[in-house]
Amino acid sequence: MYTYLYKFAKKQPDLGEQLYLAWAGWVCIWTAIMLFLLAMFNASNIISRFTRVAGELFGMLITVLFLQQAIKGIVSEFSMPKDDEISDPSSPIYQFQWIYVNGLLGVIFSIGLLYTALKTRRARSWLFGIGWSHAHS
Repeated sequence: MYTYLYKFAKKQPDLGEQLYLAWAGWVCIWTAIMLFLLAMFNASNIISRFTRVAGELFGMLITVLFLQQAIKGIVSEFSMPKDDEISDPSSPIYQFQWIYVNGLLGVIFSIGLLYTALKTRRARSWLFGIGWSHAHS
């Protein structure tokens, strides 16, 4: 969320990078006020009257945004660093092998994370502590 706020603030001429922290602080304060009001008026009862479609669509939006950022991150692992990031162009970070290995490790770790997430979908039904205590008591 803060990445999007920062990118938005940077593009605004009257806001800019200098006022980002103050603006982000006010965003958090207003969010807290709205959440407090929602809790005070028990807005969770109102949410139960809507269908699950709205919640699922919002969840899908968040999933798409995370996937977009993940794909951008993996693609950026294979790209050359910008000149303003490293002052020495003879640095090993500019060598093709380093960029290739860095990108490949990013892809491997991403696939590993996806594999782990898919294998642990039913982790709530696993009986680690409960099964162990009953078997050895």
